[in-house]
Amino acid sequence: MISKKLVISIFLALIIVGISLTVSPSEVHKAGTGENIPVALNDVSKLQNITLPPASLPVITYYYGTSGQHYTITSTDWATILSNVFDNRTIISYGFANNTTQALILLDITYTGLNPYGVEYIGALSQVGILNKANEIKAFWLTANKSSQIPGLTNWQALNQGAYPGFSWSKTQVVPYSVSDEYAIILAVIAASVFVMYFVFNRRK
Repeated sequence: MISKKLVISIFLALIIVGISLTVSPSEVHKAGTGENIPVALNDVSKLQNITLPPASLPVITYYYGTSGQHYTITSTDWATILSNVFDNRTIISYGFANNTTQALILLDITYTGLNPYGVEYIGALSQVGILNKANEIKAFWLTANKSSQIPGLTNWQALNQGAYPGFSWSKTQVVPYSVSDEYAIILAVIAASVFVMYFVFNRRK
């Protein structure tokens, strides 16, 4: 039969867990759910000027080769570049796919032109040729180790840490708790609380 003291210990432990959940960071930033979208740029003063991307992103033409060949990048092409390169976790460790504002990796905050990193990237595309997946990745590596707008970080380092390399005010992201991590923490807190309280209630007087 379960002792009354053990029941009281479990009840108190659940109260402690309930209190901890009311301030859990996962309520505002759960990994993989997309709930981190509003803080994608991680800078409150600048977020006031940021909006979600429009239905169509800017049309930009770049030239390559020696005979005036050119390619015009459309909204569909921007989505493909982001998917092939910047959402590719084998290239960039941070998961930008959850950020609705991820086009700001290459575009300015109005989504009508390029930011400084975007200019570098399109310049690299001009060196490698027509737009396709292989050239998109080649262009990335041509710019990867150049200094970003964020002091002390290369473009690649900034991206791996969840920052937008074209903006000096973009901050690196702290890796959020995942939901499974949170449940593991809850179970650990319950176990530890029960263990401690059981011996507190059963200590010899």
